[in-house]
Amino acid sequence: MSDMFLKSGNADIDVLFPRVKSFFALNAVDYNVMGKKTHGYRDPDAPSIWIRGVADSLRAYKYWEKDLKSIIDIFAETQTAKGWLYDYFTMTPEKVPCEKENWAKFVRVPNEADVEFRFVKAVFQVWQATGDDAWLKKMILNMERALEYILTDPWRWDKKTGLVKRSYTIDTWDFDYTAGRHKWLNFQITDHTFWGIMHGDISGYYEAFLLMSKMHAQVRNVKRSCYWKTFAAKFRARANKVCFNGRFYLHHVPLIPVKIDGVNESEQLSLSNPMDINRGLATHKMAVSIIKEYQTRAAKSKSFAEWFSI
Repeated sequence: MSDMFLKSGNADIDVLFPRVKSFFALNAVDYNVMGKKTHGYRDPDAPSIWIRGVADSLRAYKYWEKDLKSIIDIFAETQTAKGWLYDYFTMTPEKVPCEKENWAKFVRVPNEADVEFRFVKAVFQVWQATGDDAWLKKMILNMERALEYILTDPWRWDKKTGLVKRSYTIDTWDFDYTAGRHKWLNFQITDHTFWGIMHGDISGYYEAFLLMSKMHAQVRNVKRSCYWKTFAAKFRARANKVCFNGRFYLHHVPLIPVKIDGVNESEQLSLSNPMDINRGLATHKMAVSIIKEYQTRAAKSKSFAEWFSI
């Protein structure tokens, strides 16, 4: 892969690429994971490598990084028989100074419903950057198993709406509302979980289904390509009917009734709304409405920018 550069004639723009690349360089890691050498980028606040971080940051580092596959291979190789994947792994003490053991640790946060679509997005981006069809063929089964888990497991799939569900978290965050039943942040699913539909999961899986269609087409699995394309269209129609309130996507569509005093849930504009546009879940009309909602709130608030997370 040749070294990439950006040259526009605008100094402010031209400095962007080397600056971003330098940020990543500060967090580059090389791990020996049970005998397999891997290279990737950790999050700045922890030594662990999260599949969500990989999927998101690949949008940048796929343009210069030469080893894109080894990290993805680790997540694929440790996939469970049931199909679910780990959120992250670490090879060094994580919770310092309390934790001193330098063991290999793989973690899945039960509340997280978005892990599997992020794996699909990561595989797609690596394939885009490398053009390695042979590697893609090997990943197809892993991705199919991951999505089968999401679409069938009672912790992930709501049969009534035909949509992916999750506990009542703040958008895509990993701890949920417990109505005071848990003394600290709660990451576990229990008999008291307030289930609901969160649009950020929905748009992520919608995009993943479309990416599956593209990848199957590339390896000449025509029937599966058509299947995922059709499934995605029906999924999108159901989601937009359930989750869009006419102005933006509702933060949480409850499956279990819940009321939080002092909170107007119908007006909560949560952080995945722009991603719903990028991932293609929103129609053009919906996308315009979401952008206008941000602009309206910016004009009415004293915030320095229209960056509303919830």
